[in-house]
Amino acid sequence: MMAIKLVLLPGLDGTGLLFQPLLEALGAAFPVQVICYPLDQCLSVEALAAQVRSQVAFDTDTVLLAESFSGLIAVELLRQGIPLHSVIFCASFASAPHPWLLKLAMHLPLERWWRLPLPESLLRLLGIDARLQALLKPVREQVLPGVAAYRLRLIAAARPFALAQRWEIPCHYLRAVNDRAVPERCADELRRYFAHVEITRIAQSGHFLLQTQPAACAAVLKRLVLH
Repeated sequence: MMAIKLVLLPGLDGTGLLFQPLLEALGAAFPVQVICYPLDQCLSVEALAAQVRSQVAFDTDTVLLAESFSGLIAVELLRQGIPLHSVIFCASFASAPHPWLLKLAMHLPLERWWRLPLPESLLRLLGIDARLQALLKPVREQVLPGVAAYRLRLIAAARPFALAQRWEIPCHYLRAVNDRAVPERCADELRRYFAHVEITRIAQSGHFLLQTQPAACAAVLKRLVLH
């Protein structure tokens, strides 16, 4: 049976607003549901997964796309046994992308920098252009700094886990070639959990892949969803 529904789980901000460039590129190719997380609540991975389950009628015609932070939520949903056609991870991870993050996250006042102007060095590192800066501005204003900091700490604390049997559903990974936030090994790590993993590398792209290369990403998604 052909999968016809795409569910989008957002990155760290949780607003879903940053999917706009991708939605424009996808057009009306198939139904898309964008999930939003609470902007003012510090919720665990398990609680966020429960929020998603309350919003989505999962079935074997559902393709789940998890962007960045939401890789943790997608994995938790699968651990809970939701039915899916397939899952797509975009610039994402199933555990902390850098081992030193936990120590850093526990000692830095992360809440203070959420709404500060982003330094030029960080903009270049993450491949954030002028259009993306404009998209990020209202997002950073809506999400409480404490919530963003809490989610960063969830990422930092996430660890690999044991799985009795690998999941058989198809798993696809959209990899930003110039991603400085999420290393290559995060895509390879998914082979521990999925029997079938396909990796697509998008050239000239940084961590914000869906926002800076929406046409290329939409082309891949149309192939995966409409096959």
